[in-house]
Amino acid sequence: MVSPAYHRAIKEVDENHRRTISSNHAQRRGFLPPPGCYHGAVRKENTSPQQDAPLDGLLVVDLSRMLPGAVLARQLLDLGARLIKIEAPGSGDFLRDAPPLVDGIGAGFSVFLRGAESVCLDLRIPSDAERIVSLIRHADVLVESFRPGTMEGWRLGPDRLREVNPALVWCSLSGFGRTEHAADRVGHDLNFTARSGLLSLISDNGVPSVQLVDVTGGLLAASAILAGLLVRHRDGCGVFIDQPLAIAPLPFLTWAWGDHAAGGEGLLDTLLAGRCPCYRRYRCADGKEVAVAAIEGKFWQSMLQVLGLPQLADSWVDAGEAGHEAALELAAVFARHPRDHWLTLADEHGLPISPVHDLAEACSDSLFAQMGLLENTPMADGSQLSTPGPFLPSLGRTPSRCAPRLGEHTEAVFEEFGLQD
Repeated sequence: MVSPAYHRAIKEVDENHRRTISSNHAQRRGFLPPPGCYHGAVRKENTSPQQDAPLDGLLVVDLSRMLPGAVLARQLLDLGARLIKIEAPGSGDFLRDAPPLVDGIGAGFSVFLRGAESVCLDLRIPSDAERIVSLIRHADVLVESFRPGTMEGWRLGPDRLREVNPALVWCSLSGFGRTEHAADRVGHDLNFTARSGLLSLISDNGVPSVQLVDVTGGLLAASAILAGLLVRHRDGCGVFIDQPLAIAPLPFLTWAWGDHAAGGEGLLDTLLAGRCPCYRRYRCADGKEVAVAAIEGKFWQSMLQVLGLPQLADSWVDAGEAGHEAALELAAVFARHPRDHWLTLADEHGLPISPVHDLAEACSDSLFAQMGLLENTPMADGSQLSTPGPFLPSLGRTPSRCAPRLGEHTEAVFEEFGLQD
């Protein structure tokens, strides 16, 4: 979580920019880098009725493609950044065409990129590459997801862009990083999930329908960029961040890898793997399931009283035969009544029992809306979709503008930043 001190510092930096306080005064207060290092973004007034988001006034130039960059973009947009997405003329980001489409734009693209601006440039054309250089002069953050060496081939490598804007925070969403033996490797979410060992833990014989690595990779990159902005605030100059997607599954596995190195058979292999009766799924009379997570003794004892099974008190974290027999007794009791019966009792007694929802049921669960965890995402046809967000509900906000059409802002951005021929 970003600290309150960071919020105050960034807010004051942006206020200094907006009010055009002299650079000397700002430097004396310690908010801005020294002359010749910070070029500063062209600030654009935020049109949202909610002001003073943590990243208000920051300009992000986004060259990335597909889901990891989209997740990252959404985090920065939620926090108030202005994000200009650079897309290939004629095709744009592949995520645009991922069905289902709403008014010609993929629903996935729409829910992640609402509030962004779209500019069409072909970076393989030298004149368009030079336009990127000119835009970077004003940017705070650059995001790209090309294979290492691609940007250098377009004369857009770190050395050149650092000369253009020494304060730039550059985040590279490479696949396997930039080391000699990994830079040329390619992969997608399934490859990273499989190689890390995570796939074997979440899917016995198939492919998960959630993109764990892409989403986690985007979230980690957002954290890295916020840290990079703190580095810039502290040291006065920007930073290059190599954030390979290959690391995205590893936070899920850090504990597991540690247990494996220490000999295994820890909680991840027993209690948290569903081998104990207090932590598993049970089927109810209507065929629906509940998830029981009565790990703490007080919850286990309370649940047994509600279920009328006090004799199972000692089998709560037993991963052996006694635990198996206890789980069978619990299953027999849960099978006597429909799921709603058990959920009502769980609410009455404060028990950690929840429904095992499919996606349709989860989308209609009123609890998420009551907690303020859903947003009305604006769509290109004027409608709205109820989706999760913002992901940081205490700090984020939903942009009022829908996801852009391909190249929608090209002319305006060219004029604003002087990118015309």
